[in-house]
Amino acid sequence: MMSEIPRPTSRDQFRIAILCALRVESEAVETIFDELYEENDNRFGQDPSDENIYRNGRIGHNYVVLVYMAGIGKCKAMTTTLHLKLSYPQIQLALVVGVCGGLPYGNDGRDIFLGDVLVSDRLVQWDIGTLLPNAFVHKDGPQYVQGRPCRRMETFLAIVKTPDERRRLESLMAEQLEMVQQSLGEQSTTYPGEDKDRLYPPDHLHQHRNLRSCGKCRSCGECEEGNICRKALISTCDELGCSDHAQSCRYRPPGKTYSTPKPALHLGPIASGDTVLMSGDARDQLAAETGVIGIEMEGIGLWEETSCVVIKGVADYADCHKTKQWQRYAAASAASCTKALLLQYTMEPPRINSTGKTPVLHRNVQAGLSRFRFPVHSVLDPFAKVARVSRLSSISDTIKMVDAFHTSSSLWTKVFIVVLAFLVGYLYASVGAAPDEGYSHQLWP
Repeated sequence: MMSEIPRPTSRDQFRIAILCALRVESEAVETIFDELYEENDNRFGQDPSDENIYRNGRIGHNYVVLVYMAGIGKCKAMTTTLHLKLSYPQIQLALVVGVCGGLPYGNDGRDIFLGDVLVSDRLVQWDIGTLLPNAFVHKDGPQYVQGRPCRRMETFLAIVKTPDERRRLESLMAEQLEMVQQSLGEQSTTYPGEDKDRLYPPDHLHQHRNLRSCGKCRSCGECEEGNICRKALISTCDELGCSDHAQSCRYRPPGKTYSTPKPALHLGPIASGDTVLMSGDARDQLAAETGVIGIEMEGIGLWEETSCVVIKGVADYADCHKTKQWQRYAAASAASCTKALLLQYTMEPPRINSTGKTPVLHRNVQAGLSRFRFPVHSVLDPFAKVARVSRLSSISDTIKMVDAFHTSSSLWTKVFIVVLAFLVGYLYASVGAAPDEGYSHQLWP
């Protein structure tokens, strides 16, 4: 049984952030928190320059801040992360959670199906390159491939890649998914069905096939054979008869143990960029060149600012048959995977004393005292008393005198100012200012 975990008292105690670009994604993530602190609780505050919207809470032993992005794409992600670091400077790991397009096959030979969850071990920026007359050649230099996550997460993911650990996490994911579905309502996040999970050949287009003899589309009179019109893009595969005209079509086999298949976990590189990929041929070519197992749009915007891992549910196969039918279920799968991972993963524990207060050394005192050094170690304890009462407004006068120590040119003046600053500070500490309980000080690095 998990012992009671005290609430944080400072933004500096948060080490993990979860970023969501779509409302359907953040709604799923909200359900996995073991504790969500009051929405109107303003105790943590926010940097005046920070325009983000947050929810603070706890998942397992980790204090986590949920970040609501203003939109999709790497630019929105970069701006959001820059603002995040203003208010939460101690964030060590960012998780980008939501939905993505998936490759049909993983690097380990396993099939990837809709609703499965992809976890990145690195990111590839795929939409920067050269557009030639008949092809787009993306740049694949090391500067376009993100480094590994932080060492602790890298080690953790290496363990998750082992078959036994992966299967254990998949079992935990299935349990968490049921809880997410109960919280959101099973009707909104229910599994759409194996018959709706269709993978068409990469060259099989999502288009009208009722053509006139001239090759023009009878439905709109504009598109020609081999092209896709806007009207077709908003039509379903059933309406267009994609399955009837496909030479082959992969369906997900029924689950053997469960009434419905449970999401599988796949780890590998994920492509990230601003472009929505809706081409089976381009998807397969990208996978052949880079080895990615999925395509998403936000992760690349974070890599310059913080260590990040992308956790996304597969909502489509990144082809022209893309549909939003699977988004809610895929978002719920990604959220359940995030919960399963965070229950096993723990950042460096935040420093909280027995009273629940966070010991904070007054920045002005720390700055003033760090400007000079004394060779005699025995004076540390009296100065610690001065630091303990740093919240007294009058101590700023002491600091001003310490500052004068550096500007004075007379040796005796310097000695006098140091002695006077010490005596005044010691007097403040001795006349009844009680030290904070549990305070631990460190005046010198």
